[in-house]
Amino acid sequence: MKIALGQLNIQAGNIDANLESMKQMVMDAKAQGAALIIFPEMAVSGYLLGDKLLQRGFVDRLMDCNEMIKSWSTDIGIIWGNISHNEGAKANRDGRFNRMNSAYFAYQNEWVEKANGSNPGLYHKHCLPDYRFFDDSRIFKSGVEVSLENNQATDHGIVPFIFKHHNETVRIGLEVCEDLWSKDYNIDPTSLYIQKGVDFIINISSSPWTLNKEQSRVKRIQEHVSFHQDKMVPIIYVNAAGMQNNGKNVLVFDGDSTIYGKDGKIQAECPDNFEQYLGVFDLHEQYPQAVQKDKLLNALVHAIREFDKQLLKGKTPWIIGLSGGLDSSVNAALLVLALGKHRVIGYNMASRYNQAKTKSIAAESAERLGIEYHEGSIEALVQSTVDTLKDYDIDAVEGLAFENIQARIRGHLLSSFASYKGGVICNNGNKVECALGYATLYGDTIGALSPLGDCTKMDLFHLAKRLNEVFGSEVISNDLIPTIEDNTIHFGLPPSAELRTNQLDPMKWVYHDWLVQYFTQYPSHHLLEWLEIYASNQWQSLEIAPWIRYYQLDDPKNFVEDIQWFTKAWHFAVFKRIQFPPIVTVSRGSFGYDYRESQLPYVNDQAVEVLIERILAKEKQS
Repeated sequence: MKIALGQLNIQAGNIDANLESMKQMVMDAKAQGAALIIFPEMAVSGYLLGDKLLQRGFVDRLMDCNEMIKSWSTDIGIIWGNISHNEGAKANRDGRFNRMNSAYFAYQNEWVEKANGSNPGLYHKHCLPDYRFFDDSRIFKSGVEVSLENNQATDHGIVPFIFKHHNETVRIGLEVCEDLWSKDYNIDPTSLYIQKGVDFIINISSSPWTLNKEQSRVKRIQEHVSFHQDKMVPIIYVNAAGMQNNGKNVLVFDGDSTIYGKDGKIQAECPDNFEQYLGVFDLHEQYPQAVQKDKLLNALVHAIREFDKQLLKGKTPWIIGLSGGLDSSVNAALLVLALGKHRVIGYNMASRYNQAKTKSIAAESAERLGIEYHEGSIEALVQSTVDTLKDYDIDAVEGLAFENIQARIRGHLLSSFASYKGGVICNNGNKVECALGYATLYGDTIGALSPLGDCTKMDLFHLAKRLNEVFGSEVISNDLIPTIEDNTIHFGLPPSAELRTNQLDPMKWVYHDWLVQYFTQYPSHHLLEWLEIYASNQWQSLEIAPWIRYYQLDDPKNFVEDIQWFTKAWHFAVFKRIQFPPIVTVSRGSFGYDYRESQLPYVNDQAVEVLIERILAKEKQS
């Protein structure tokens, strides 16, 4: 039996575009002799739609699409994800009409029957994730709830579909995304299907990619193999491609649709390059595996490209402040890779504090990238602002407030450039700066998109090197890329905001990068845990230990001073982070709706104080 994996680039909210792509894939799959084609979770509408899925008219239209898709199923089985609504059934917990995240199965213009005869052609997602950026139970009712409301056993809906194609009959277990990741739930659809004698399981997903997601999925499937052993069955995983967003996080979907054999090993797979693909595979054959390189780079490029295509129609100029620093240089290169050089306009807005070297780097980067570039001075605007403030009895000639004037003027200019050019601004902030508030509100926190807001400085060092290789030219100055060897770091040109004379960024690179990820990555750690690790000397066995020594943080006094500065900077930057542009999410803990925060008072925790006293009482670690 040939099966087609319809790795769809789902356009969230664009029903017509999704249906058009699905119909073409169905025709192509039939032409290649496929008995069955499978599309991802919520393929018709997209998965990340916010409260759009609470609109009855929108849901009614989605339901109407099911009959259309069913009409395409002549001589080919079709499985797809879409919302479902049961007229007359109990409302959801929010009091609104019921909604389920469901999978549909049609063949020969009919709904495919289940072994127990119930709800032909329909399966409801049973495990609803409510962690990280997922809010499934806010929108959907689970298959467990549906069964209980009908006075049925909780596994009543987990029943094999009987698919008869020509002279072959197979029992298929159909599940939706999280149903495979059921370890922390009270029901395990995968195991139940295996117990009920399916020939294979199909899992349709809209699973966003973050670093190391592939390894996590393989690990989960291997857990099922270890548990079920010789009773294990193949699993066909079909994931979305493309980009969707939740307002605060821009999420990318890598595809990587895969057929896993009974042993949990990969039998066949589609590309994991974030792009739409139709893969037609024979279940009895082994196919060569593709190895994807530059996953982070491709994720960022694809996020920009899809964001631009879906939301800006692929025509809007992108405005970027080119300071001659690493972050803006990396972003400019990413924009050119994603959109082409003619779509990017760079501006250098220098003050008296900008070095000739960084201005030269900005100009050279723009020239090598081939983008439109303009440079000028903000000194007149800075002085005008200072003079105006004197009218209000404010003497703004130095200090943080004066530095922020420069940053806000640059933000004002970028906004004006974007307005006159009919463009949008690219935000240049990175994750460490975002975490520690090293950005000025209404200055360098503005933008339509933050491609690097979930990338640490260490990520940027690696990206910069790779981008130079991809372009075959030093589009990012090597002076901005440090030499890291023997657990030391050396910059040709150290990072600086250049808002005052001889200014350098206060971050302890590598260590603070690691600490930001430690505190944000799901399941995130907390300050108490880190202090306990340090107090008990467990830090010495960690990979980051040499960097703790490099920055002389093995001295308890230095460590305490640094962690107190770090945590206070983090806390008092929450108000900036919640006003940050949408961030391209690539880690397991991105600011926005992934790592969620509220504005809270800064309160000294007694348990923290006790641990700090314990640390300060220690002698310097040998």
